[in-house]
Amino acid sequence: MSENKEAASSKQHKFSTKRIVIIVALSVVLITLVIVGLYFRYLNFLRAQVIREVTIESGTPIALTDFFTADAPNISFVTDISSIDTTIPSSYRLKVKTERYHVSTVEEVILNIVDTTPPTGVAIPQHIYWDEIPAATDIVTDIYDLSNVSVEYANHMGNTTPRGEHDIPVKLTDAYGNETIIDVPFTVIYDTIPPTINGAQNKEAFIGGTIIFREGISVTDNYDEAPTLSVDTSGVNSTEEGVYPVTYTATDEHGNTTSVTVKLTMRVMPERYYDPEELYVLAREIIDENNICDDSMSDIEITLRIFDWVSRNMWYISRSDRVDWTAGAYDGLTTLRGDCYNFMAVARAMLGAMGIESITIDRYPEIPSPHFWNLVKIDGKWYHCDSCVFLNMTDITFYALYTDAELKPGHSSYDPATLPEGVVVATESIQDQIDYANLTLKEEVVE
Repeated sequence: MSENKEAASSKQHKFSTKRIVIIVALSVVLITLVIVGLYFRYLNFLRAQVIREVTIESGTPIALTDFFTADAPNISFVTDISSIDTTIPSSYRLKVKTERYHVSTVEEVILNIVDTTPPTGVAIPQHIYWDEIPAATDIVTDIYDLSNVSVEYANHMGNTTPRGEHDIPVKLTDAYGNETIIDVPFTVIYDTIPPTINGAQNKEAFIGGTIIFREGISVTDNYDEAPTLSVDTSGVNSTEEGVYPVTYTATDEHGNTTSVTVKLTMRVMPERYYDPEELYVLAREIIDENNICDDSMSDIEITLRIFDWVSRNMWYISRSDRVDWTAGAYDGLTTLRGDCYNFMAVARAMLGAMGIESITIDRYPEIPSPHFWNLVKIDGKWYHCDSCVFLNMTDITFYALYTDAELKPGHSSYDPATLPEGVVVATESIQDQIDYANLTLKEEVVE
């Protein structure tokens, strides 16, 4: 009986132990299941914080926080992003990581870099002629975009532009198709102004000599920097004495033309003829030696000083060789003697040496005798100047810068029809501006 009890007790003990083991095992399994469940639940939580696809504008920095919600803990990039150029649109597969409580997850995400920003630019206002179409690239500045930008007119431009005020649209397009329209203000004008021919005047030439028709001629235009110049000499007979027409015609690129016709006098070279340039050298030597004037002075002051000096330093004799003004100038410059013709010629040579243009004028009618003086060009206007004035006819030894109205009748009468074409004597007097005592212009009184 005792043995049966012991056996029963042992059996009961084994059952209890087995039961405990089962309970413990079940507890372990249950706890494990709970832990595993909690792990996966938290893992899923972490995964839920990941944003699987992110799109950013080109040029924008890559921000780690863009790939996670605000609740994501301990976030980081697994992929090295340092080599990604965000200025170039593209797509990348990246790996990101988030973790907490020893639970972590590495997830693959997509980064899209796109360019949806149109380029920018600033219009350059244009002031042009109707047939001048500038390149589109020249009328927009400060263009900015992360990619290359093409610049073109938004609408077709022909060979001309309507006259007036216009806003011309110019299209900027970047490499990804983003467009911007820039309205460029245009002021369009027509060119109807012909060129201007400068320096065309009556010429003299000698038979058998060289005629340089373009010497001293220039052409300017309000638009064309290089208008063409043609010279019509078809009416010139260079082998016979006479007066012949020479026509200069200038044309700009818009077809505007202007013409000037001058007279070319062909004559036999006198036996005594001197190159004017050589006379200018001789005259300049006299000017410098006698301190008559210098290049710092105004044309008016130079003119006054030359005529004053000639009138006081030339010795009058009643004879001269009037074959040519150059001969008269040579005789006068080398001897300081002569009549009114030499006085005129010496003044003309000295003026030429100082870069001032002058021509010869003679009395008409020749009563009581022939007389010669100068017309001098000052600031585009012509004035009478005479260094040989007889004392019994006036109280001065010379006069300068006179208009026709200021000439002494009889002494300085002339025929205006004999003046070269384009030479017109000034009509507005400047005598009240001249200080004859100091051979200069009077100082303006400042109130």
